[in-house]
Amino acid sequence: MAPELKQFGDLVQTDFDRHPVWIGCHTADYEKPWYDETDEETFRPWNGPLPASPSEGMLLVRATIELADGSKFPGFVTPVLDQDDLGVQQPQISVGGRHFGFWGGMLGLPAEERQAFYASLGKPPRDVFPLRFAVAPNLAVGFANGEVAGFYRTDGDNVAVEL
Repeated sequence: MAPELKQFGDLVQTDFDRHPVWIGCHTADYEKPWYDETDEETFRPWNGPLPASPSEGMLLVRATIELADGSKFPGFVTPVLDQDDLGVQQPQISVGGRHFGFWGGMLGLPAEERQAFYASLGKPPRDVFPLRFAVAPNLAVGFANGEVAGFYRTDGDNVAVEL
């Protein structure tokens, strides 16, 4: 019997309330009979011991996000073993029933998405950034805490921050 399977874009905060750690099926479940029903965006609840290790595969772990003004929101992050890398950790914050990320890769995040984020918070950038994210130590090992200065994009060599 297949476990609960969810696409990355379909995960909501109540999923993390029920299961604080999720693992990517394509990095952990090669030999499972239901593997062919999954893709690189498919996750399932972690069923191993806690704290979970990134060495097991791609994890999404419940986190607390604290804005510059001290307000706190739920979210999630991908812990990493060997370096504090925001491009891999990709913290997500849950606001108004929606997740918002801060890593936009080569294209960056569209201005409309950034404005939707501020509108859902009802706060200006100065009250939001820098924000901090943290995972409870009993949930995962590795680098799972950090700071976000704004919305990130890269040209491959350099990283720029936009508000």
